[in-house]
Formats: sequence, structure tokens, C-alpha cells
Amino acid sequence: MPLNLSNSQALGRTYAAARMMAGLDQGALAAQAGLSAGTISNVERGRDSRPETLKAIRLALNREGVLIGFSRNNGLATVSIGFAADDSDEE
Repeated sequence: MPLNLSNSQALGRTYAAARMMAGLDQGALAAQAGLSAGTISNVERGRDSRPETLKAIRLALNREGVLIGFSRNNGLATVSIGFAADDSDEE
């Protein structure tokens, strides 16, 4: 069953997923991005998509190793997480 989301709602869910991948709650992300928790909530609900706000959030997430990418070709968003391999876990 497809989701019936507007572009702004889909964008908000992308940012929420990225925040959760970083292991942050809205307050912690807000503090790292220099924003209020209410602003983070608004972004995640698709109610605030000002470029400067989104950039501050992306930079904060990037510092946590979580990247949000957008394709100019098809308009799709991706969220990825990067981490250093722990050599002791490899066999």
C-alpha cells in the first residue's frame, strides 16, 4: 500500500529517520544544530523546510556520521550512516 505523503511530509520523515539513525532525540539534535526542539518537530512534520534550517540539521547529523542525500535526477532522498569498523569484531 503506497503512502500518500506530500513532498514536505516525505522530506520531514526523511529527517526524522536520519535523526533516529544518529541515535538522537529531537532535543539533542536541536542543541547540536543550534535550533529549538520545536523547530526540529516542525521539520519532521513537514511544516518547516527553510533552506538554512535544513542545512543546520544536515550539518549536525553529518557530525554524527549520518548523511542525507538528494538525487537531482529523480528527486529521491537517501539516508545513510557511516561508522568506523571495529577490528575486534571481524573474524
